[in-house]
Amino acid sequence: MIPVDEVFEIQVDQGKMKATIIQKMRLEEENVFTIDDIKSLIKEYGIIYGVKEELFPKIITDEAALPLVIAEGLPPVNGVNAVLKPIFPSTEEIKNKDDLRKIDLKQVINIPSVTHGQLIGEKVPATDGTPGKTIFGEELRAKPGKDFRLRAGKNTRIDENGLKLFATIDGQMSVEPRIIHVYPIFEVNGDLDLKTGNINFVGSVNIRGNVPAGFEIHSKGDIKIHGTVESALLVSEGSIFVSAGIVGQGKGLIKAKGDLHTSFINQGVVEVEGDVNVTQSILHSKVQAGGCVYCHKGNGNIVGGDISAGKNIIVKEVGNSHNTRTALYLGVNQDLMNKEKIYSDNLTKAEDDLKKLNILLNNLTEKEKKSALTANEKIMKLRVRNTVILTTETMLQAKEKLEEFKEVFSQYGNSSVSIEKQIFPNVDVHFGKYRRKIITPHQSVKIHLENSEIIIGPI
Repeated sequence: MIPVDEVFEIQVDQGKMKATIIQKMRLEEENVFTIDDIKSLIKEYGIIYGVKEELFPKIITDEAALPLVIAEGLPPVNGVNAVLKPIFPSTEEIKNKDDLRKIDLKQVINIPSVTHGQLIGEKVPATDGTPGKTIFGEELRAKPGKDFRLRAGKNTRIDENGLKLFATIDGQMSVEPRIIHVYPIFEVNGDLDLKTGNINFVGSVNIRGNVPAGFEIHSKGDIKIHGTVESALLVSEGSIFVSAGIVGQGKGLIKAKGDLHTSFINQGVVEVEGDVNVTQSILHSKVQAGGCVYCHKGNGNIVGGDISAGKNIIVKEVGNSHNTRTALYLGVNQDLMNKEKIYSDNLTKAEDDLKKLNILLNNLTEKEKKSALTANEKIMKLRVRNTVILTTETMLQAKEKLEEFKEVFSQYGNSSVSIEKQIFPNVDVHFGKYRRKIITPHQSVKIHLENSEIIIGPI
């Protein structure tokens, strides 16, 4: 009788997570193998975990179609990153930043204000994950989720456990990925006009009307417009919400450190560090988002202009039947790279300054042990201590920002365009230095970069 290892062979993948049994020669009638023979073969290879013994009878009776996966390991489940969950003053909680896209614009604008002492956010700690195991019984460590230090935003305080965030004034929340601010509110009950003039406010701005061409609004918090924005300048250190759409006429600028939520953009110029959320259309506009561009509700079409996203673009239709030139750019833009360099320089400078400050502080402390410090030296020691605290805060903020940039940059290879309905000809898709011109229509496709080639495949 032929030995079992001359008829069957087991191949193990490089990651030691899968064993496949193959047949090297035809199984003759006189060669009858038992389940124990297959078990012995598997044991010879040292495979002890994830063995599919229920397949053994089919293998020895020649009922199974070989090759066949006969053992599989358990992949580790990586931990979940820590997140800051905003708690808005309503019956509903927004669990994460992504849920903001699901809220109706009118509801966003009418988010109630918070009051002094109110709970506005809670940190959900990172998880460790669950370890896995190879088919040889070797444990695979899970990658723990990334933690972050919860920092108090403007007009907020952190509880003694470092997990909950409370408002210290009456005002309106402005939510960023890892920090929440509460700003006082400046409100205009109607259109912005010459009587009101331009606005430059340290808190959030709420306009219950339109913003005509030529006006400017600068806000340290969010900007909420109930009407239309024409070719005006809106600059926010939070997010911007425009209920009735943006008609830019190729002029003006909408700029935010957070997100933009609006119904449509027509000939607008938009620069945001977060996501762009549009419920209808983006037409002949220049849009730059550090995160994603979402335009897949309502009409959900992008026609003309240049649309840039650091992460993904999700849209119903791109281009039109007239083959209007439209350009999509995916991946890290130069602006983000410049900001990353600034924070990297800030970190290097802060670390160097801390070394010098600590040397000076240690010298003063040692001197104080031997003899009393002079009045000037006492003042100097106090100033050095305060500078150490401020410089340490600068260093920690720079580290956190660099971690955020690292996450964004790591997603560059995962950037994609998802077209739910159709993409028309004369659309250019760019992934960094790579470009592909669409010359024929495609329906329900996902476009991504793979091995230095732009691939168009089904969603």
